[in-house]
Amino acid sequence: MNPTTVNKILVADDEIYMVRLLEMTFQKGGYDVVSCRDGKEALETAAQAKPQLIVLDIMMPGLDGLGALRHLKENPITQTIPVVVLSSKGHALTRVEAELAGAAIFLTKPFSPNQLLAEVHKILKPLTQ
Repeated sequence: MNPTTVNKILVADDEIYMVRLLEMTFQKGGYDVVSCRDGKEALETAAQAKPQLIVLDIMMPGLDGLGALRHLKENPITQTIPVVVLSSKGHALTRVEAELAGAAIFLTKPFSPNQLLAEVHKILKPLTQ
């Protein structure tokens, strides 16, 4: 990654401790982090902030992560942004739904923050070269 390029990551999760964990993980990796607490806010923030990557929790009040993912991929402003989906439900159907909706990665909670950071580096590195 070019040291002068700082990638912005949008984190959407309704659990404050998870938002803090993700913020610390990504900041440790050298990323700027913007956070929000639900899917509707994630859509608005993504269109305004134009992050290089979005992390969505599946289970959120109002518009859930899968719904937000579908909207993100339909919007010309956000459709090319890679999306990582996090879920406390490891159901195969949820994983398939997320992948069909356009998720770059699907991780089940609990997950390794180091693994997540490594996966994000893999996704973003080609975008910054």
